[in-house]
Amino acid sequence: MSRTPSQRLEALWPALAQGDPEAVHEARKLTRKVAAELRLGGAPKKTRRAWRDLRRAVAPLRDRDVAFGHIGAALDELGQGGSGRDAFAADWQRQRAAAVAGLKLPEVPGDVPRPKHLRRRARAALTEQAAQVLASGPSVLRAQEPETWHDWRKALKNYRYTLELLREPPGALKDVLDSLGRLQDAEVVLDVLEHEPWLEGARTDLIARERRIRLDTREEVRAQWPALEAHLNRVLETGGRKD
Repeated sequence: MSRTPSQRLEALWPALAQGDPEAVHEARKLTRKVAAELRLGGAPKKTRRAWRDLRRAVAPLRDRDVAFGHIGAALDELGQGGSGRDAFAADWQRQRAAAVAGLKLPEVPGDVPRPKHLRRRARAALTEQAAQVLASGPSVLRAQEPETWHDWRKALKNYRYTLELLREPPGALKDVLDSLGRLQDAEVVLDVLEHEPWLEGARTDLIARERRIRLDTREEVRAQWPALEAHLNRVLETGGRKD
């Protein structure tokens, strides 16, 4: 018998409370998947709020972990090492430890019974979400504001979690979400580099690298869009019953 979301979360909880990076990542993914189902079932606001609060509590830790990984990879690429890098890593870990110490997790959110006719509800939601993504896609692909791309990514992730209640998402959707994920990571890294007093000797190169990745990744999404657009149109044509 498969475990309920709350049971899965309880299994993660000891590691999550200690700020374990993998537990943080898994908990964040779980909260998003649960949120999609709770919306479909019309769950009480209190339950939806509890899962949302958990996601918001762990999000800063996850963002910093992702940024640290990208910065480390960039320093390797640029051939940067030595005492400056060691000081950066040590200070980063001190700040992360402080963030973990200040982490305030809500109580484990409770489960709610799965709604009746979940697949029917999911199909109806899927077609509505597909239409919204299709309508907004062209303007997003022309946009320059990071928030516009980030909001579109959230809409696409919600679409994916709804689709997963019915079947495996297609590669076209996964590819776009992977690219949008790297795009958002670039925004997080840029925010860190522009506000933290680290890596003075490498900061200019690091910022230039992430800005270049931001531009390249947007172009990548634009190239991937026709395949995703075709998938979304098929979903509308079939009423969400198949791809």
